Amino acid sequence: MHGYTQDAMTYVRNYGRPDLFVTFTCNPMWEEIQAELMVGQTHYDRHDLSARVFKQKLIKLMDAITKGHVFVPARCWMYSIEWQKRGLPHSHILIWLKDKIRSTQIGNVISAELPDPQQDRCLFDVIIKNMIHGPCGNVNPSSPCMKDGKCTKRYPRQLLYDTQTGEDGYPLYRRRRPEDGGVKAKISVKIGNSYRDVEIDNKWVVAYCPLLSRIFKAHINVEYCNSVKSIKYICKYVNKGSDQAMFGLEGDGTAIDEVQRYVLGRYISSNEAIWRILDFSIHERYPTVVHLSVHLENGQRVYFTEDNLHERVNEPPKTTLTAFFLLCQQDDFAKTLLYCDVPKYYTWDASRKVFKRRVQGADVHDHPGLRATDALGRVYTVHPNNFECYFLRLLLHNVIGPTSFEAIRTVNGHVHATFREACQMRGLLEDDGHWNTTMLEAAAAHSPARLRNLFAILLTTCGLSNPKQLWESHKESLSEDILMQARRRNPRMDLTYTPDMFNEALIILEDKVLEMVGKDLKQLGLLTPQRNLGDRLSREMLRETSYDVEQLDKYVAANEPLLVTDQRAAYNGILDQVRRKAGGIVFLDAPGGTGKTFVINLLLAKIRQQSKIAIAVASSGIAADLLHGGRTAHSTLKLSLNLSHCENPLCNISKGTSQATVLQECEIIVWDECTMSHKH
Repeated sequence: MHGYTQDAMTYVRNYGRPDLFVTFTCNPMWEEIQAELMVGQTHYDRHDLSARVFKQKLIKLMDAITKGHVFVPARCWMYSIEWQKRGLPHSHILIWLKDKIRSTQIGNVISAELPDPQQDRCLFDVIIKNMIHGPCGNVNPSSPCMKDGKCTKRYPRQLLYDTQTGEDGYPLYRRRRPEDGGVKAKISVKIGNSYRDVEIDNKWVVAYCPLLSRIFKAHINVEYCNSVKSIKYICKYVNKGSDQAMFGLEGDGTAIDEVQRYVLGRYISSNEAIWRILDFSIHERYPTVVHLSVHLENGQRVYFTEDNLHERVNEPPKTTLTAFFLLCQQDDFAKTLLYCDVPKYYTWDASRKVFKRRVQGADVHDHPGLRATDALGRVYTVHPNNFECYFLRLLLHNVIGPTSFEAIRTVNGHVHATFREACQMRGLLEDDGHWNTTMLEAAAAHSPARLRNLFAILLTTCGLSNPKQLWESHKESLSEDILMQARRRNPRMDLTYTPDMFNEALIILEDKVLEMVGKDLKQLGLLTPQRNLGDRLSREMLRETSYDVEQLDKYVAANEPLLVTDQRAAYNGILDQVRRKAGGIVFLDAPGGTGKTFVINLLLAKIRQQSKIAIAVASSGIAADLLHGGRTAHSTLKLSLNLSHCENPLCNISKGTSQATVLQECEIIVWDECTMSHKH
C-alpha cells in the first residue's frame, strides 16, 4: 500500500494535483442484483451477485470516464476497493484530466443541489434515494455520523448562491436557498424505531455528477480537488489498506492466558472474501509506473543457491540501473534520457534483464522505429543517512545518459572519488537545496510525524548549512497534524497555523534530537521553543505526572478493601518503605492468578494519587500492557541491547535529560516479570 501511495505521488510529480475524487458505492437494489435473487433471498444472502455486478458496473464507470470522456479526456487514474461494515463494496477513484477544470467550470461538472422533479424526475428520485446525508443534528441526534453533538461529515453545509474556493482543498459548491431557486423535498427518515417525514433542502445534498448518477443509479460522490494540500490525504486514504479488528478467544472454564488473550487480525467481510476468491483486483491504475532500482556499485541484492553460487559471484544478474548503463552504451537515443524517463520509451524484460525498445505507442519525431507511451518511472527512495546512495539517486535525476557509475562521478572530465563530491561540483548541494528537495518529496507522501523524524535526522546527522531557512520553508508541513487536532477539538472555529502550533512542533523536534544526540535546538542552529512551566524536558515528566487524580482516588477507594491478607501485607510493607524513603529492593513472588498484577496496579495508583512519580516497566510488551502506564524496561530505562557481550553495561540515559529527571524524582520502580530479564 505504501508503494501504491508512492506511485500515486509519481502521477502528482508528473501531472500535478488530481482533478476529481470519486467515490462509487454498490447499490444492492440494482435491477441486475434483484432479478437474480431467489424467492425469499436478499442481497445479504448473495454476496457473489453484488460482487460480480459491482465489478461490471465499476468497469463501465471507468470506461465512461476514460473512454466516454464524461468530464474531459483523462490523463491518468487510479482506484482502490474498500468495504463497508455491512459488506457493500465501494471504490475510491482519483482522476487526472488532460485539460484542468477551472473554478468557473465546476458547476458544469459537479452539482450539490436537488434537481427539479418537474424537469428530470428520474434524476430527482436517484438523488433523493442515494445522495442525501442524514439528516442528522437536531433532526436526528442518534445518527451514526454524530460525535459529541456535531456531525463528523460537517453537515448541514452552508447555503451559497455561487461556488466558492475552499481553504481545506475542496470548494464550497453552489447550494441555493429555496427563495433563490433551490428545491425542497420531503423524505422519510428512521429516527429511533419509527419513521418520520422530514423536509430537506440543498444543505443536505452530497456532491455528485448528474450524468453519472442518472446512468448508474447509485451513490457516486464527485469532489473537485483544488489544492495540493489535499493530495496527500486523498492518496493515502485511497491506499490505506484493510480494516483491523481486535478480538479475543476464550472457552468456558479455561484459565486466562494473558499472552494469547488478544490477537491482532485483519477484518475480512463476506463480500470481500468473495471478491478475493473471484480474484477481482483491489487496486487498478493507469498509466503503469515502473519501479527503478538504485544501489551503489556491486551493492545490488543478489539471490543464490548452493548450486549457482560461483556463477552469481562471477556474473551477478543485471538490475534496472546496470541495464540502464548498458543501454546508454549501445543506444544513442538512451544517451539523451534521464534514468526515470527510460520506461516511457523502453520496456523492462525481466527474464533477460535488459531494456528493449517499445513496439507499441506513438512514433517519436525524428527517431524512426522509436515509440513512446504514457509509462512513468519511479526510482526507489533512499534514506538520507545512506549518504553515498542518496547522492547517487540525486545524480541519476540530473545526469543524462550515464554509461557507468564512474561516468556519473565524472564532472568536466574529472572523475571524483565520491558521489557527494560529484553533487557538490554540479552545484546540487549548495544552500541545502538537496535537503529542501528531500523534504518536499517526503511532504508529498508522509505524515507530519514521519516528517519530523526525517527533519530531526537532517538536523543531527546531515550538517545543514541553514537549518532556520529549512524550518521556515517546511514548518507548515511539520505542524500539519497539530493544526488538524486543533480543528477537531474546535470544529466551529476557522483555525489556521499559529505561532503556538509551530512552537509545539519545535518542542517535539527538540525532544527527538535530545534523545538522539543530547543537544537542544539552539546548539543545532534552530530556534529554542518556549516550554510550559519552564521545563525543557516536560514531555517525559508530563507522561508520568498527568494522571487524573480523581480517577485514581476512585480506583484506590474501590480496590483497597478487596485486598486479601497476604496482598495487604505486601502492599502496606512496600508503601511504608516508600514513605520512610528507606530505599531497597523488594521481590514479590506468588503463583499465577493470585493477584500480583492487581497489587502492583493498586500500588502504582496509591503513589500517583499523591502526585508523585511511580514508574511501571515489564520485561515484555504483553506484560507492560497489563500495568497502568506500563512500558517495556528497554524503552524506559534505555537498556543496552548487547548485554551478553558487554562487560559493564550501562543504561543509555544521558545526564540532564528528561529520562534522568524522571528517574531522579520517582518514588518507586515496579519491574514486572523481572526474572525474564538478562542476568546483567
